[in-house]
Amino acid sequence: MKKAIIIGGGFAGCTAAYFLKNKGFDVTIFEASNELGAGIRTHFYKGHPYTFGPHHLLIDINDGWAIDYFKGFLDLRQLTHQVLTTPYGENSFYNYPPVKSDIDTFKNKERIYRELKERNTKAKPKNLEEYWENSIGNTLYNMFVNSYSKKMWNIKNNTELDEDLCFSVKKEPLRNKPGDYFSGAIYNAYPTNLDGYNIYFDKCVYGVKVQLNTKISKFDLENKTIWIDEQKYNADIIISTISLDDLFEYHYGELKYMGRDFMKILLPVERITPEGYYFLYYAGDEPYTRIVEYKTLTGYKSKDTLIGIEIPSNSNRLYPYPTKAEVERAYRYKNLIPKDVYSIGRLGEYKYKDMYWILKDIKEIMNQI
Repeated sequence: MKKAIIIGGGFAGCTAAYFLKNKGFDVTIFEASNELGAGIRTHFYKGHPYTFGPHHLLIDINDGWAIDYFKGFLDLRQLTHQVLTTPYGENSFYNYPPVKSDIDTFKNKERIYRELKERNTKAKPKNLEEYWENSIGNTLYNMFVNSYSKKMWNIKNNTELDEDLCFSVKKEPLRNKPGDYFSGAIYNAYPTNLDGYNIYFDKCVYGVKVQLNTKISKFDLENKTIWIDEQKYNADIIISTISLDDLFEYHYGELKYMGRDFMKILLPVERITPEGYYFLYYAGDEPYTRIVEYKTLTGYKSKDTLIGIEIPSNSNRLYPYPTKAEVERAYRYKNLIPKDVYSIGRLGEYKYKDMYWILKDIKEIMNQI
């Protein structure tokens, strides 16, 4: 029987283990923490289920196979996706992306209409700032995007970010009316079980060897070998989900990431967000970028509500940096990957991806093995 080593037991690692197990491999997952699932794993606080950041499924409605895949593991409840934000300089919540019907309520509505009339949506932007100014004008950009993006990435100017590398609401940066942002295009859902995706991880690794609290001390990727202290393990293939710089012992230097500090607050009210909303974005001077009301995702019933407050930080590695310099560094690392070694997931590819896109990548890799 062929052997497979998987480095990392998050969504990518567990999903890869499931596919390899079904292909007849003897699979071992090595996970540095004390649990599987990474940030997608559900925990509980005062009875309320939560994850580190929201993790709703977003799947192209035309990819029925992917929807069916997740339904094979989980009972899912479909959601709508609407977002409120506090634009810079305004005192109320408004829809995000900005909506044309809100413009008449803004202080600078005449300037906004003039800029929308003069914008050049066909111009090729050189950076994130130019993209947004071309799309919605300078005033709306400063209200909705400028400060938010700078605190999210801890930068002084959005010209530092490459437009084509940023994940943002490019499908429709200025909407005609409020409503479900993904309507008709994206299957948006969340597990109905209160423990969220935990059962998914359990099912994926059934029949797989899992070593938790295990830090790999040395890699010999050419020979498909790893060391844990003095113990050597080898395999026919290795799938890594850790960061590329970590995998190659920082040969080309450290890859840049942004992280999040996460605060949980229980409030003595049944709900704080309007029906149909579960995110609140903050585009002003406050240190946090987003608040998530978890029961609106999980379906948990309680007279109280749990919110998660996300504060950008360098304390963990969650979001690959959207600059060409960092992506080129990651590409150099990828060129070091030998045959029968695969680097997958958000850290393994140094690319922002959600569960659906990671699943697609793994399926493609399995066709090569």
